[in-house]
Amino acid sequence: MRIILVGMKGCGKTTLGRLFANKMQIAFIDSDAYVEKMYEQESGEALPFREIFKKYGGDYFSALDTKALRHIAKEFDNRDFIFACGGRTPLLQENQEILSRLGKIVFLEVEKAVLLKRILAQGVPAFFSYQDDPARSLDELLAERAPVYSRLADITIDASNEASEELIDTILVKLRDHGKNQW
Repeated sequence: MRIILVGMKGCGKTTLGRLFANKMQIAFIDSDAYVEKMYEQESGEALPFREIFKKYGGDYFSALDTKALRHIAKEFDNRDFIFACGGRTPLLQENQEILSRLGKIVFLEVEKAVLLKRILAQGVPAFFSYQDDPARSLDELLAERAPVYSRLADITIDASNEASEELIDTILVKLRDHGKNQW
């Protein structure tokens, strides 16, 4: 079983991914943690992924993200896992190709109002273009990202309101129903 969770920040990829991996007794991979690890190996400096983005910008972060994704593909080549993918990761064509080969892609879609509330609970993210207008920033990000997530996904799940255990069961059923469970 190799499942990649994609979606916007705040959709529950990491929380759900940890629980899912624990339930299935397989590895959990968090994209952000992996990027931090790659950065530390290259620079000798430990920084949270948000700080890496702030300090070096989106282009640097995307390049590091792709590099991390390539490493994940090699390191976990013959292993089962649940992968919580970074929100920007699926936007690049090379990353889309790697992700499609890695496993079954599940888009965790969340209603905009719910998503905005979840995101702002941690403060306005650095990648929001309009720091004084988070709703506008989210609108633009959703317009750019949601079609990519949707196109790339094997299945799409509404993760707005269900509890994590219910979401895991829904994902497993949907993958089976769609004949996508040939892990």
